[in-house]
Amino acid sequence: MTNATPALLALLLVLSVPAITIVAAGPADGGNSAVETVRLQTSSSQTPTTVNNTTNRLPLSGEVRSEYTEYGPDLGTALASADDQLRVDHDQYTIVDSEFDDATDEERKAILQAAYDRLTERAAELEQRERNATREHAAGERSSAELLRTLLRNHNEAAMLSRDLEELGNRADQVPGYSLSGSRTRATHTTLDAHRTPLRSTLGRLSERPTDNVHYDVVVSTSSTGYSVAMMDGSQYVVETSRFDNRDESAPDRFESGEAYDHIGDLYPWASEFGPSFQDNSPGYYWADVGHDHGHLEFYFDSGTGEVYREIQELSVSSLPTDDGRTWISNGLKLTATETAAGGPVKVTVVDAETGDPVRATVSVDGIEVGETDDDGTHWIVRPLGPSEITAETDAGSVSATVEAAS
Repeated sequence: MTNATPALLALLLVLSVPAITIVAAGPADGGNSAVETVRLQTSSSQTPTTVNNTTNRLPLSGEVRSEYTEYGPDLGTALASADDQLRVDHDQYTIVDSEFDDATDEERKAILQAAYDRLTERAAELEQRERNATREHAAGERSSAELLRTLLRNHNEAAMLSRDLEELGNRADQVPGYSLSGSRTRATHTTLDAHRTPLRSTLGRLSERPTDNVHYDVVVSTSSTGYSVAMMDGSQYVVETSRFDNRDESAPDRFESGEAYDHIGDLYPWASEFGPSFQDNSPGYYWADVGHDHGHLEFYFDSGTGEVYREIQELSVSSLPTDDGRTWISNGLKLTATETAAGGPVKVTVVDAETGDPVRATVSVDGIEVGETDDDGTHWIVRPLGPSEITAETDAGSVSATVEAAS
């Protein structure tokens, strides 16, 4: 860095304060102009929910607030991310860059350890930030847009911290007899990776450019102990769920040699047949990744409780098992709602009631427009956890259907 860098950083830190204010004290709706439908539902605490012939799903527990929200470009996210970048760079400069080159080997070890300790503190802050935002959303004190902004902010900051962790490892290689490799740093990498998910990557793309011609409607569900965010991304159903109450970092590891891997079959018996990748990040947790016939599953389970506390799923809707579907007829239109298990996506099909020909129709859920049927008369939707009214509307009229609460 040049001699002007510290002064520039100090100036930018002062200028970045309004960015935090905008995020924390924005409009009551969190900058989201879409109508939000709130549903409160009590869910069981079984983890994960057993599903036949596809992957099990991690549910929320307790009283759940579930709603639609439309997500788009967000200036607040950009400002928050810029502030995070600045603070990460400032930490890295003050702890490492300004002293490392002129330090002795022993001083370098101390510098690197201090930097690593600060980085792990920042990683822990990401988790606490998500917990706070989740509890506030479940209590009605934070909008869905604000919760999504928090998840995306953590996604961006985790990428920055991962980059700095790599750099610390490279510098450690320059110090004889010192290393930052091993199980501890591997666990830190995995902890940061947990915040960098396919769903958040999609939210990031939406925050960077307008999507006037594409509807991205997101279902946000929270309880006091966790969150679940689901959306359709093309033909992929993407859902991310966290259960904070399934995490107990103070509990001893309950698994002996080989038992943790075998436990994957207990948690996800169908998916485990596809040969999961597995990583032991003890003490604390285990991570598994499975590519299967219906898509991709990634999850983390606690070494003490044995419970799944974070799950990421990408599922191809054309592969998912469905029910037989139910049909409603009105105004010359026939609407069929075909559901998938465990509150998964719903296939909406609209045809002419007499001829059976596909019909182009605008689809709404509880009055919120979520897209249009394709040339074959179909449109896949995600939906809130409670009972929902699905409406298909054309110039000639409309037809509505009621689907029960997701189970």
